[in-house]
Amino acid sequence: MKNLIIRKETPNDYFGTEHMTMRAFWNLHGPGCNEHLLVHKLRSAKEYLPELSRVAELDGKIVGAIFYSVATVKDDDHEHEHEVLTFGPLAVEPTCVNMGIGAALLKETLPLAKASGYKGIVICGEPEYYPKHGFKTCDNFDIHHPAFGNADAFMALPLSDSFNDVHGLFYEALVFEQCEDEKEIQDFTEKFPYYKPLKLSCQWLHAEKLGRISSVSKNSYTIRFWEQEIPAKLKGSFYEKEADELPVVGDYVTFLYNRQGESTILSVCDRSSFLQRPDQAKTGVMQYMVANVDYCFIVTSLNEDYSYNRIARYVSIALQGGSTPVVILTKSDLCNNTGRYIREVEQMSEKVKVHAISALYGIGIDELEDYLIPGNTICLMGSSGAGKSTLINSLMGEEIMKTSSIREGDDKGRHTTTIRRLMESSKGVTFIDTPGMREIGMANTQEGIDDTFADIVELECMCKFSNCRHETEPGCAVKAAIERGDLSPERYELYRNLGKENTRNYAKKKEISKWAKAYKKGKKSFDY
Repeated sequence: MKNLIIRKETPNDYFGTEHMTMRAFWNLHGPGCNEHLLVHKLRSAKEYLPELSRVAELDGKIVGAIFYSVATVKDDDHEHEHEVLTFGPLAVEPTCVNMGIGAALLKETLPLAKASGYKGIVICGEPEYYPKHGFKTCDNFDIHHPAFGNADAFMALPLSDSFNDVHGLFYEALVFEQCEDEKEIQDFTEKFPYYKPLKLSCQWLHAEKLGRISSVSKNSYTIRFWEQEIPAKLKGSFYEKEADELPVVGDYVTFLYNRQGESTILSVCDRSSFLQRPDQAKTGVMQYMVANVDYCFIVTSLNEDYSYNRIARYVSIALQGGSTPVVILTKSDLCNNTGRYIREVEQMSEKVKVHAISALYGIGIDELEDYLIPGNTICLMGSSGAGKSTLINSLMGEEIMKTSSIREGDDKGRHTTTIRRLMESSKGVTFIDTPGMREIGMANTQEGIDDTFADIVELECMCKFSNCRHETEPGCAVKAAIERGDLSPERYELYRNLGKENTRNYAKKKEISKWAKAYKKGKKSFDY
């Protein structure tokens, strides 16, 4: 890179360097990071060596930095103390990895470190990277860390023959221990753009990166990695997994970054929610839609598209999948009685939130601000023409989605979204748009149905007989509620129909899944 400049840091660089460092370590070892605070504090520490430290500048932007400081190695009896160098953090802007920036920083500073007269460098760093630059594990030098002894990540590089005399316990400057206060980290981090801290079982990350699936097209995937959209493919072992274990839009994944072609997806991280429905084109097969969704915006317009039945199905799927259902009644400017529809949906379940809006005229949009919290993920579902794309444009504050008018005569929409797509607003809110679905079946959603119709489930528990069919049995609480007018016959019939459909489709799914497992097992026995 001819336009890469390695130079000393200036005060004008401080914010950019700290921001870059924060991005470099964000969510690698746990939720968020503290390395940007360490950089901030290290500059004021007496052990800091600005004459050895450097930043990397590319096209006017700080894309890397290395910070040197003095450390000590004390003999076991603490009678002899040796001053050595350490560096850390060595940070590279994550969108510039594999460009040789870290190597350029080392190439520039290692000769400076050697000329400074120190005996050697001791670090904690990436065990697959630093040996390429001459570092060896500290057990080769009889140097130990007071916290964990020795490890592959604990390494040293001799700068002179006198390093052979350095043995004992390694101690960094006290500033390295003064960056653990969570409140201080949080307050300092607020100076920078928002990024969501994640706690995942896949952390601690090394060579692999952490991204999020933004789109899926058959066997091709796109990963959102910071501001980049990266093409990716699955690691071969995925093809032995069940369909619900494959990545879907919204999944956090670990991957090996390839700047020259497709990156390789290594694993799917823990899911906080997972929405699915029966595949309308394939009997007994589930369609796995999205993952890690906080709110499911169920978008339906207040015209001929409105369907209480369909809304109930969406609500059941959202609740079953672990997402909060929010019904958005759009095009309220075209309806004379929005209150009636709001009340009807509110009575569906106490877990459903309802809003009537007109994205075109900005009516009711302010009510949705409570959901637009940085870090939240909102999935929009509904029929074509319900106004999902218009709503996303309004919430994002820019026109990023194409919109189409509905067909005259039947109020049915034209498809403007053909695949599920994840996008992030400048405020840190993530939206997932989905293709329009006029039909949405039930399978493996009994808990979601029960949550949606919790009042009916409660009535069933009050029946005289535990096996009451709610037909002619005496002491039936469901029939009594219908007779009193507390429960509408239509609502109860919808509950029964959804339950029957769910049982029927789930039985087909289990049968097909059983057959598929047997087929895979049989196929393996002949693969020799």
